Amino acid sequence: MTGRATSGPVGILGCGLMGASVAAGLSAEGFTVWGADRRDLSPLVERGWLARQVAADDLAETALVVLALPPAAIRGALARLPFRAGQLVTDLGSVKVPIEKSARRLPDGVRFVGGHPLAGSTGSGFEAARADLFEGSVWVLSATAAEEDREEVAAVVRRLGAEPTVCDPARHDRLVALTSHLPQLLSTALAAELERVDDPLARRLLGPGGRDFLRLARSPWDLWGEILTANRDEVARALTAVAARAGQPPETLEEEFEAAQTFISKLGASR
Repeated sequence: MTGRATSGPVGILGCGLMGASVAAGLSAEGFTVWGADRRDLSPLVERGWLARQVAADDLAETALVVLALPPAAIRGALARLPFRAGQLVTDLGSVKVPIEKSARRLPDGVRFVGGHPLAGSTGSGFEAARADLFEGSVWVLSATAAEEDREEVAAVVRRLGAEPTVCDPARHDRLVALTSHLPQLLSTALAAELERVDDPLARRLLGPGGRDFLRLARSPWDLWGEILTANRDEVARALTAVAARAGQPPETLEEEFEAAQTFISKLGASR
Protein backbone atom coordinates (compact mmCIF):
# COMPACT_ATOMS: atom_id res chain seq x y z
CA MET A 1 0.00 0.00 0.00
CA THR A 2 1.32 3.45 -0.85
CA GLY A 3 0.11 6.96 -0.12
CA ARG A 4 1.16 10.56 -0.02
CA ALA A 5 3.81 9.76 2.58
CA THR A 6 5.75 7.72 0.02
CA SER A 7 5.62 10.25 -2.82
CA GLY A 8 8.35 12.56 -1.53
CA PRO A 9 11.42 12.56 0.69
CA VAL A 10 11.24 11.16 4.21
CA GLY A 11 12.93 13.38 6.77
CA ILE A 12 14.37 11.94 9.97
CA LEU A 13 15.17 14.18 12.91
CA GLY A 14 17.58 12.34 15.18
CA CYS A 15 19.83 9.74 13.58
CA GLY A 16 20.88 7.60 16.49
CA LEU A 17 20.19 3.87 16.67
CA MET A 18 16.47 4.13 15.89
CA GLY A 19 16.49 7.00 13.40
CA ALA A 20 19.47 5.66 11.45
CA SER A 21 17.87 2.20 11.35
CA VAL A 22 14.73 3.75 9.87
CA ALA A 23 16.93 5.53 7.33
CA ALA A 24 18.77 2.32 6.46
CA GLY A 25 15.58 0.31 6.06
CA LEU A 26 13.72 2.89 4.00
CA SER A 27 16.71 3.61 1.75
CA ALA A 28 16.95 -0.11 1.04
CA GLU A 29 13.28 0.04 0.04
CA GLY A 30 13.91 2.84 -2.45
CA PHE A 31 12.86 5.85 -0.38
CA THR A 32 14.75 9.13 -0.56
CA VAL A 33 15.75 9.93 3.02
CA TRP A 34 17.06 13.16 4.50
CA GLY A 35 18.60 13.27 7.96
CA ALA A 36 19.01 16.03 10.53
CA ASP A 37 21.14 15.64 13.63
CA ARG A 38 23.72 17.47 15.70
CA ARG A 39 26.29 14.87 14.65
CA ASP A 40 28.00 14.77 11.29
CA LEU A 41 25.98 12.28 9.25
CA SER A 42 28.39 11.97 6.35
CA PRO A 43 29.03 8.28 7.23
CA LEU A 44 25.32 7.59 6.64
CA VAL A 45 25.42 9.48 3.35
CA GLU A 46 28.45 7.43 2.30
CA ARG A 47 26.60 4.20 3.14
CA GLY A 48 23.66 5.32 1.02
CA TRP A 49 21.30 5.42 4.00
CA LEU A 50 20.77 9.17 3.59
CA ALA A 51 20.49 11.15 0.38
CA ARG A 52 21.79 14.14 2.32
CA GLN A 53 22.13 15.74 5.72
CA VAL A 54 20.01 18.84 6.22
CA ALA A 55 19.18 21.36 8.93
CA ALA A 56 16.15 20.56 11.07
CA ASP A 57 14.14 23.40 9.53
CA ASP A 58 14.73 21.96 6.05
CA LEU A 59 12.59 18.97 6.99
CA ALA A 60 9.59 21.17 6.21
CA GLU A 61 10.26 20.27 2.57
CA THR A 62 9.72 16.55 3.11
CA ALA A 63 6.51 14.56 2.74
CA LEU A 64 6.93 12.61 5.99
CA VAL A 65 8.89 13.64 9.08
CA VAL A 66 10.01 10.99 11.58
CA LEU A 67 10.92 12.38 15.00
CA ALA A 68 13.44 9.84 16.33
CA LEU A 69 14.27 11.62 19.57
CA PRO A 70 13.74 11.17 23.33
CA PRO A 71 10.22 12.15 24.50
CA ALA A 72 11.04 15.68 25.74
CA ALA A 73 12.98 16.46 22.56
CA ILE A 74 10.05 15.21 20.47
CA ARG A 75 7.74 17.61 22.30
CA GLY A 76 10.21 20.42 21.72
CA ALA A 77 10.44 19.63 18.02
CA LEU A 78 6.65 19.59 17.69
CA ALA A 79 6.55 23.08 19.19
CA ARG A 80 9.50 24.51 17.30
CA LEU A 81 9.82 23.11 13.79
CA PRO A 82 8.13 24.87 10.84
CA PHE A 83 5.81 22.06 9.75
CA ARG A 84 3.54 22.88 6.84
CA ALA A 85 -0.09 22.14 6.09
CA GLY A 86 -0.53 18.71 4.53
CA GLN A 87 2.74 17.38 5.93
CA LEU A 88 2.64 14.07 7.76
CA VAL A 89 4.56 13.80 11.03
CA THR A 90 5.19 10.73 13.19
CA ASP A 91 7.42 9.95 16.14
CA LEU A 92 9.18 6.99 17.76
CA GLY A 93 8.63 8.03 21.37
CA SER A 94 8.10 5.35 24.00
CA VAL A 95 5.65 7.45 26.08
CA LYS A 96 2.65 8.61 24.08
CA VAL A 97 0.28 10.73 26.21
CA PRO A 98 2.61 13.75 26.72
CA ILE A 99 3.60 13.71 23.05
CA GLU A 100 -0.03 13.54 21.93
CA LYS A 101 -0.79 16.61 24.06
CA SER A 102 2.01 18.53 22.35
CA ALA A 103 0.84 17.40 18.92
CA ARG A 104 -2.57 18.98 19.51
CA ARG A 105 -0.89 22.39 19.26
CA LEU A 106 0.50 21.78 15.78
CA PRO A 107 -0.58 24.28 13.09
CA ASP A 108 -3.79 23.58 11.23
CA GLY A 109 -3.39 21.05 8.46
CA VAL A 110 -0.32 19.30 9.87
CA ARG A 111 -1.14 15.60 10.19
CA PHE A 112 0.27 13.74 13.17
CA VAL A 113 0.39 10.00 13.88
CA GLY A 114 1.98 8.96 17.16
CA GLY A 115 4.18 5.89 16.89
CA HIS A 116 6.36 3.57 18.97
CA PRO A 117 8.37 0.70 17.48
CA LEU A 118 9.09 -2.02 20.03
CA ALA A 119 12.57 -2.77 18.81
CA GLY A 120 16.05 -1.96 19.98
CA SER A 121 19.60 -3.08 20.52
CA THR A 122 22.22 -3.13 23.24
CA GLY A 123 24.22 -0.72 21.09
CA SER A 124 23.64 3.00 20.65
CA GLY A 125 24.21 5.66 18.03
CA PHE A 126 24.11 5.23 14.28
CA GLU A 127 27.14 2.94 14.56
CA ALA A 128 24.79 0.26 15.94
CA ALA A 129 21.99 0.87 13.41
CA ARG A 130 20.93 -1.73 10.88
CA ALA A 131 18.33 -1.97 8.14
CA ASP A 132 16.55 -5.00 9.61
CA LEU A 133 16.21 -3.68 13.19
CA PHE A 134 12.40 -3.55 12.98
CA GLU A 135 11.89 -6.84 11.15
CA GLY A 136 9.08 -8.76 12.87
CA SER A 137 8.56 -6.16 15.60
CA VAL A 138 5.32 -4.54 16.75
CA TRP A 139 5.01 -0.86 15.84
CA VAL A 140 2.29 0.96 17.77
CA LEU A 141 0.33 3.68 15.95
CA SER A 142 -2.00 6.01 17.79
CA ALA A 143 -5.73 5.33 17.70
CA THR A 144 -6.33 9.09 17.95
CA ALA A 145 -4.91 9.78 14.47
CA ALA A 146 -7.10 10.07 11.41
CA GLU A 147 -7.46 6.64 9.81
CA GLU A 148 -6.18 7.80 6.42
CA ASP A 149 -3.08 9.35 7.99
CA ARG A 150 -2.47 6.29 10.12
CA GLU A 151 -2.66 4.03 7.07
CA GLU A 152 -0.01 6.13 5.31
CA VAL A 153 2.38 5.65 8.20
CA ALA A 154 1.41 1.98 8.48
CA ALA A 155 2.39 1.48 4.84
CA VAL A 156 5.86 2.83 5.60
CA VAL A 157 6.11 0.73 8.77
CA ARG A 158 5.32 -2.42 6.80
CA ARG A 159 8.13 -1.61 4.37
CA LEU A 160 10.46 -1.77 7.39
CA GLY A 161 9.19 -5.27 8.15
CA ALA A 162 7.24 -4.26 11.25
CA GLU A 163 3.64 -4.98 12.21
CA PRO A 164 1.48 -1.85 12.71
CA THR A 165 -0.72 -2.15 15.81
CA VAL A 166 -3.31 0.51 16.69
CA CYS A 167 -3.51 1.50 20.35
CA ASP A 168 -4.95 4.34 22.45
CA PRO A 169 -2.12 6.47 23.91
CA ALA A 170 -3.25 6.11 27.53
CA ARG A 171 -3.59 2.34 27.20
CA HIS A 172 -0.17 2.21 25.56
CA ASP A 173 1.50 4.07 28.43
CA ARG A 174 -0.25 1.93 31.03
CA LEU A 175 0.86 -1.31 29.37
CA VAL A 176 4.45 -0.36 28.51
CA ALA A 177 4.91 0.65 32.15
CA LEU A 178 4.53 -3.09 32.86
CA THR A 179 6.10 -4.57 29.75
CA SER A 180 9.08 -2.23 29.26
CA HIS A 181 9.58 0.51 31.83
CA LEU A 182 9.23 -1.57 34.99
CA PRO A 183 11.54 -4.35 33.74
CA GLN A 184 14.17 -1.66 33.08
CA LEU A 185 13.68 -0.15 36.53
CA LEU A 186 13.85 -3.50 38.34
CA SER A 187 16.93 -4.65 36.43
CA THR A 188 18.70 -1.39 37.19
CA ALA A 189 17.69 -1.47 40.87
CA LEU A 190 18.97 -5.02 41.29
CA ALA A 191 22.30 -4.22 39.62
CA ALA A 192 22.67 -1.12 41.81
CA GLU A 193 21.97 -3.18 44.96
CA LEU A 194 24.56 -5.77 43.91
CA GLU A 195 27.03 -2.94 43.45
CA ARG A 196 26.20 -1.68 46.96
CA VAL A 197 26.79 -5.16 48.41
CA ASP A 198 30.13 -5.18 46.57
CA ASP A 199 30.87 -8.86 47.13
CA PRO A 200 32.93 -10.52 44.36
CA LEU A 201 31.19 -13.81 45.11
CA ALA A 202 27.83 -12.26 44.11
CA ARG A 203 29.12 -11.89 40.55
CA ARG A 204 30.21 -15.52 40.49
CA LEU A 205 26.84 -16.66 41.83
CA LEU A 206 24.90 -15.01 39.01
CA GLY A 207 23.55 -17.81 36.86
CA PRO A 208 22.23 -17.47 33.29
CA GLY A 209 18.82 -16.31 34.52
CA GLY A 210 20.28 -13.58 36.68
CA ARG A 211 22.57 -12.39 33.92
CA ASP A 212 19.69 -12.33 31.44
CA PHE A 213 17.63 -10.29 33.90
CA LEU A 214 20.47 -7.81 34.40
CA ARG A 215 21.00 -7.24 30.67
CA LEU A 216 18.67 -4.24 30.77
CA ALA A 217 20.82 -2.61 33.45
CA ARG A 218 23.30 -1.69 30.71
CA SER A 219 20.86 0.95 29.45
CA PRO A 220 21.92 4.60 29.95
CA TRP A 221 20.34 7.07 32.36
CA ASP A 222 20.30 9.78 29.66
CA LEU A 223 17.54 7.88 27.86
CA TRP A 224 15.73 6.09 30.65
CA GLY A 225 15.65 8.91 33.18
CA GLU A 226 13.51 10.89 30.79
CA ILE A 227 11.24 7.96 29.89
CA LEU A 228 10.61 7.01 33.52
CA THR A 229 9.89 10.64 34.39
CA ALA A 230 7.48 11.07 31.47
CA ASN A 231 5.53 7.96 32.49
CA ARG A 232 6.06 8.25 36.23
CA ASP A 233 2.42 7.76 37.30
CA GLU A 234 1.94 4.55 35.33
CA VAL A 235 5.34 3.22 36.38
CA ALA A 236 4.50 3.93 40.04
CA ARG A 237 1.21 2.05 39.71
CA ALA A 238 2.95 -0.88 38.04
CA LEU A 239 5.66 -0.98 40.69
CA THR A 240 3.09 -0.93 43.50
CA ALA A 241 1.13 -3.80 41.93
CA VAL A 242 4.16 -5.98 41.27
CA ALA A 243 5.68 -5.26 44.70
CA ALA A 244 2.42 -6.32 46.35
CA ARG A 245 2.58 -9.66 44.53
CA ALA A 246 6.29 -10.26 45.15
CA GLY A 247 6.12 -9.12 48.77
CA GLN A 248 3.72 -11.79 49.96
CA PRO A 249 4.89 -14.48 52.39
CA PRO A 250 6.52 -17.32 50.38
CA GLU A 251 3.88 -19.86 51.45
CA THR A 252 1.15 -17.76 49.78
CA LEU A 253 2.88 -17.41 46.39
CA GLU A 254 1.63 -20.60 44.77
CA GLU A 255 -1.20 -18.78 42.97
CA GLU A 256 1.27 -16.19 41.68
CA PHE A 257 3.48 -18.91 40.21
CA GLU A 258 0.45 -20.54 38.59
CA ALA A 259 -0.72 -17.23 37.11
CA ALA A 260 2.81 -16.59 35.84
CA GLN A 261 2.93 -19.97 34.11
CA THR A 262 -0.42 -19.27 32.46
CA PHE A 263 0.83 -15.94 31.13
CA ILE A 264 4.09 -17.44 29.88
CA SER A 265 2.19 -20.12 27.99
CA LYS A 266 0.05 -17.42 26.35
CA LEU A 267 3.17 -15.45 25.51
CA GLY A 268 4.69 -18.43 23.74
CA ALA A 269 1.48 -19.05 21.78
CA SER A 270 1.34 -15.44 20.60
CA ARG A 271 4.73 -15.50 18.90
